[in-house]
Amino acid sequence: MVRRQTFPLIAIITILASSSLSACSALRGGEPEPTIGVPQAVKQVDSLLDDTFKAVRPKLKWREGPAHMSEVKNSITNTSTGEVRVGRHRYVRTKVSESKMTKLLTVVSEHWKKEGFEIRSSNSRVPSLSGKASDGRVIGLSVGGAGDVDISAGISALSDGPSGDIEGEEGDKFPKAPSEGPDYTPDVRDPYWST
Repeated sequence: MVRRQTFPLIAIITILASSSLSACSALRGGEPEPTIGVPQAVKQVDSLLDDTFKAVRPKLKWREGPAHMSEVKNSITNTSTGEVRVGRHRYVRTKVSESKMTKLLTVVSEHWKKEGFEIRSSNSRVPSLSGKASDGRVIGLSVGGAGDVDISAGISALSDGPSGDIEGEEGDKFPKAPSEGPDYTPDVRDPYWST
């Protein structure tokens, strides 16, 4: 008699536990499941960054970091979920003066809002912005202590690949000599942004 009651109880607990675990991975913190591969994700990330830089006038000079992917793992089993987070940073090479930083942050924030991003954080002590779209895309702008500006974007993609830089998407190379062009000059003095 005790065995008959124990078995259904164990079966019900097992079913509920597995259902709960499945529900946790299905909820994903409110983010939609990715439907694109890594190459498409890189194109979307680059498009987000291109659009952001096009919104700023006068134009900013920038350098591009490598596209990177971070493997997403199940928090309980520590196994791959078959998803990665694809992202890239662009580093502003135009010197932005302190007096123009607020204008830059305002222009970028308004552009992101227009594009459907919800601005998640803004910090006036160390200027930074981050935004998230309903499709899971994220974008951010941060200012370093020396006034260096970094704009990044990211999106989820389907892949079983490990974390690391994406082959063929290494970003810009530092020049060996200054004669390789003004776009690579570390401290470009733009008359608008540096006054």
